[in-house]
Amino acid sequence: MTIEKMLETLEFKELSLIQQKVIESFDKANHIVGLAPTGTGKTHAYLFPLLSRLKRVPNEVEAIILLPTNELVNQVAQMIEKTDPEVSFKSYFGSLDMEREATRLKNQHPNLIVTTPSKLIDLVIHKNALNIKHIKYFVLDEADMMFDEDFMSMIDPVLVNQNVEKFLLFSASITRSMEPFIKKYFGQHLLIDTTKHVELKIKYKLLKVNEQRIKQLSELLDHLNPYLCIIFVSKNEDIQRVYEMILDKGLNVASFSSLIGVKQRRKLLEDIHDLKYQFIVSSDLLARGIDFKASHIIHYDLPYKLEFFLHRSGRTGRMGDTGEVITLYDSNDQPKIDKLKNKGIPFEPYTLTDDGLKTLRRKSKTYDKKIANEIKKIPKAKKVTPGYKKKRAIKVKEAVKKIKKARYRDASFRKSRQSEG
Repeated sequence: MTIEKMLETLEFKELSLIQQKVIESFDKANHIVGLAPTGTGKTHAYLFPLLSRLKRVPNEVEAIILLPTNELVNQVAQMIEKTDPEVSFKSYFGSLDMEREATRLKNQHPNLIVTTPSKLIDLVIHKNALNIKHIKYFVLDEADMMFDEDFMSMIDPVLVNQNVEKFLLFSASITRSMEPFIKKYFGQHLLIDTTKHVELKIKYKLLKVNEQRIKQLSELLDHLNPYLCIIFVSKNEDIQRVYEMILDKGLNVASFSSLIGVKQRRKLLEDIHDLKYQFIVSSDLLARGIDFKASHIIHYDLPYKLEFFLHRSGRTGRMGDTGEVITLYDSNDQPKIDKLKNKGIPFEPYTLTDDGLKTLRRKSKTYDKKIANEIKKIPKAKKVTPGYKKKRAIKVKEAVKKIKKARYRDASFRKSRQSEG
């Protein structure tokens, strides 16, 4: 099937930047590393050219797509079915009877495999059931969520002596753990980086909380009426607490984590896509590339690995949509907040009022300077006498009050002048 036919089948009106660039470069000799923000169509960026170039020789595996989670395997499998219903492919994920799948492979191999690293290793190495000697394309999607220190040692036996024509790696960023693999298998590769050319329509709201975090989350939810809101929680025990709190409020909520079986998670994902729930309380399992039309993301707490912040937030504002990300934090989280700011997250401070979230106005630097200068004018006591600290504190308070009154008069005067105009 041609790319034009696929676009027509999916009713795509235009391609995203990463899709345009990959399609244009796919036939070049280089291996490809594609970087793009979450929600910009990375999966279709490789599916379109890959599916159009498969020779579809019977019983030969031509391409493998590797993904970090069972949920993503199922998602990409559904995308393939919609994009090219005629292609011969098979997806392998948790809950499948792998002995039975290995037996089936003795009779017939698909042209395309979609799976996780562990299932691929099981079929190729442990069961010796999957023949990949004809493989031409090897794709690693959501790569920054897949690589860890064991990945290289696990995947090397699969790729050894394989004459892969083109490696393709897609990610929101390049991490240190990915570099050895890229260096070994990609060599002089083509880097397609669209991260600086795509402006996401996401508002990042920062809400400072105290030790009663769950109470303040409850108060926040009283002012939200989202299309779909995903609340990310780092600890499994907190997931249950947050879920029960929202349930007690009478809201339509579901809980999603690794504590739920694979089949149950698959059904739950279908229900989420069908908008059977307004609120989802989840671990970082839902942060890994799952495609949602979420209007709101709430970070109940910050993730252990900061790169997950971007993946969590990327469940909203996808493919040009607007989105809202609300981050709850306390004083202990400040170093992480500062790191995220340095990485370019445009946080805006907010406060929770009776009317909902309101922008937290920052004090004017000029205003602060006036107060400091007024306090400097207060002479220090030459002799330390009983109660001198209290007397000075009273004078400081009076000085601050004086500046506040002057500021209020100026603001009132400007307002009256504007109304006259």
